[in-house]
Amino acid sequence: MHIRSGTEDDAENIAQLHTRSWLTAYAEIMPAGYLNGSLLGERRAMWSARLATVARQPDHTRCLLVAVDGDALLGFAYLAVEADGRVLLDNLHVEPERKQSGIDRQLVHRAFGWASEQHPDRTVYLEVLRDNAAAIAFYRRLGGRPTREFVERFPAGFELPVVEYAWSPDDVRILADHR
Repeated sequence: MHIRSGTEDDAENIAQLHTRSWLTAYAEIMPAGYLNGSLLGERRAMWSARLATVARQPDHTRCLLVAVDGDALLGFAYLAVEADGRVLLDNLHVEPERKQSGIDRQLVHRAFGWASEQHPDRTVYLEVLRDNAAAIAFYRRLGGRPTREFVERFPAGFELPVVEYAWSPDDVRILADHR
């Protein structure tokens, strides 16, 4: 397995993995009608647009890392600098059958390495559904601290509670050093 920068050619595989990840992680959290509906189509549109932007604007405001083994996509992480100056780890997904294999931790270390190198002295944060206990436990093991809670309204018409976790610039550097 190795980790590389994502390209436009990865869009379909990322959309499929993103969908499988949501179907597994959110089966008891999100409405089944939404998960079994247009989710794959939404992920395809999102990743096609994101990857076109990442490829056209190599301005270090976005980063997509993919973990691959040959042609197989094992996981990915996507980061973006937000308007408030913080770096959002907007997506971190691993093939459901490969969870707890260390791929997620390696992606975080590389993602935080990018954030530390490109945006030193900035906080990295993410948002996680409050009922996603496995993800919350993972982020806490990595030293993430809850910084706020809110309710997110999804375009499909449902609302879910979300917790934001953040890492200080010093914590980002420490995790980046484990690459």
